[in-house]
Amino acid sequence: MSNRSTWQKVIERFDPEAPAQNPAWRASRSRSPAKAIGDWLDIPVGIPRVLLTGTVGTGKTTELYRIAESRAAKEFVVFVDLERHFTDVVGDAPALQQIASWEVCFLMGVALLRAAKERLGFEFPKQHQKDLEQAWSKLATKSGTGDSDPKLDVMSLAKSMVVMASSAVPGAGAAVDAGLTLLKATTEAVKWSVRIGRTRNVLDDQEADVQTLLASVNTLIGLIQQRGTRVLFVIDGLDRIRELSRARELFLDSQLISQMACPMVVCGPFALRHHPSTAAIRGFHDVAPLVNEPVLNKGQPSQPGPGVAFLRELFEKRVSDLPNGTSLISDVRLQQLAYYSGGRARELVTFVRRLAELCWLADVPQATDDLVARVLDERRRHRETGLHKGHIGVLESVAKDPDHRLPADPLAQELLNYGTLLPYPNESEWYYPHPLLLMHLLKV
Repeated sequence: MSNRSTWQKVIERFDPEAPAQNPAWRASRSRSPAKAIGDWLDIPVGIPRVLLTGTVGTGKTTELYRIAESRAAKEFVVFVDLERHFTDVVGDAPALQQIASWEVCFLMGVALLRAAKERLGFEFPKQHQKDLEQAWSKLATKSGTGDSDPKLDVMSLAKSMVVMASSAVPGAGAAVDAGLTLLKATTEAVKWSVRIGRTRNVLDDQEADVQTLLASVNTLIGLIQQRGTRVLFVIDGLDRIRELSRARELFLDSQLISQMACPMVVCGPFALRHHPSTAAIRGFHDVAPLVNEPVLNKGQPSQPGPGVAFLRELFEKRVSDLPNGTSLISDVRLQQLAYYSGGRARELVTFVRRLAELCWLADVPQATDDLVARVLDERRRHRETGLHKGHIGVLESVAKDPDHRLPADPLAQELLNYGTLLPYPNESEWYYPHPLLLMHLLKV
């Protein structure tokens, strides 16, 4: 009897580019910062703003969904994934690496226009929309984007954004319709028509036009909050920023993002994660970072660590309702895949999807040892790509260091950026090469 229909479902459910939007698929994380973030947001004094950092691919977006859903009956949650916006809407993914703080504020204003109209039935006065349009046009001219179209219509632009939003109503408690709803581009949406992330001139926070833009966005926030519904921005995607200089411009040289007048949870640039300047960021509460699950034992890295259990649960949650779902991959082989994932949720999902593709082709009832070995070999070769003698020397020195500390070598940051050197939690963080590199490349 063919098992292809089951393997096809596994392929569909294990998409490495899609976070676990289905709550039933989310494994519990003892190291999740979600509770700490919720505690900050519950404090009734001041405006809580939280900066979440961590390793790319560890499941931060899934945790942001968890946080946003838990707040949906308490605040008007507006969730914007900037990486998705630049990739799917702007059509210029590399431009995210150059985004300016005032552009982040503008995008939040546009997203709020869309979310308020479709989820709260509230349309902002035309004058306030016009103020936002004019502020953008002036800054586009000053920053050198070459895009200052006087005919800009922010409501038409808003219809092309992909936003998730709740519809919290004061005093309604856990309202039936309070949950997050995905607002996709509408049929009447225009093509994204402004250049963003391509500024040539850096603008200071105190520039009059920058302050005018901030005031326009804060006016929109204020109009919603006057209705008794607190706005909560959840901003994902900035963790993809790799250059420390850009990360510093967004969160150290500028405080504009933290001056938006509402609570927010921001997924911060990965470049800040391993730099001492992170401690100098003002305007945000920081919480424990979300890093790789400790699938390696610190004292004996060749042996699996406690983080394997989380990744096993991640797999089982997504397949438990399928015929013989939890036995599609034997426990021994699942532990092997978890170990070689380096504790990164996205990597395990990538392994399982590729394995399911091979199992579909072979039409087997269970993943075989040969197919598991093939997947790991493919991913090993992929992980080794581009590494030169200098990289290898740094990786081997970290592995041989009994304390596994982060070296001062500038190549270490490059290896961290691309997930070749990985951080693991303990009393203090320790570092180790990606386990796939231990198979052949590194002499440890």
